[in-house]
Amino acid sequence: MFDPFRKPSAMKPLLSLLALTAALGAVNPASNMKLAFSDEFDGPALDPAKWVTMGEPTAVSFVNVAKLKAVRIALIKREDMIQTNGISTRGKFQQVRGYFEASIRMNANPGHTSNMSVRGLDDKVAPFIIALWEGTGDDNLTPWARYLDDSGQHDLRSTESGKKILKGGEPSKKFNTYGLLWTEKGFTWYVNGKQIHKVDRTPIAAPMYFNLTHRVGEWERPKLVLKQLPDDMDVDWVKIWK
Repeated sequence: MFDPFRKPSAMKPLLSLLALTAALGAVNPASNMKLAFSDEFDGPALDPAKWVTMGEPTAVSFVNVAKLKAVRIALIKREDMIQTNGISTRGKFQQVRGYFEASIRMNANPGHTSNMSVRGLDDKVAPFIIALWEGTGDDNLTPWARYLDDSGQHDLRSTESGKKILKGGEPSKKFNTYGLLWTEKGFTWYVNGKQIHKVDRTPIAAPMYFNLTHRVGEWERPKLVLKQLPDDMDVDWVKIWK
């Protein structure tokens, strides 16, 4: 089993043109789909009909961030700090193909990772894939996938992996929209409607479920600075289209 785990009057026309250009550059992968699952995280607690918790249940809470209500996935301070906390739709909701999207504010510092993923139910049966968006601190983002077939395990990484895809501290300072599109042709990664990465892996036909996790891996622990905690992962909403 494997785990992977952003002179005023003279500038207005230019700013308007830039905004229009950005809008035209963005796409909506779900434009021809129907909403199959959503959660705005605006209730008093996690909806047990939609989610199960992973790791430490006390690491998951509801908070107000920048006037938005969000679910927070924290780290629990302990001696070794190796942990994976989060929420998952496993056993509650899974589907074959579609567009999986969430509005996330990633962690700011290295040594731990904010993680959004779509994965199959059985990672011991090939073909299997887990497709991920990861925030690894210092505003670096990694879109990638881990794929298992009869020849073994393959890491499918973008040339943008581990880079500042969003400039100006955006991943940790504000919410951004991260998307994973799964079609018959493969998987495509989006951030704020912009395509970042794509892999062609067509044999996957079994249902997949959605995960949001915050982890400290054994390989990350040496970079974790405890005095920088709390440094949480916040999620404003999740939407999944079919």
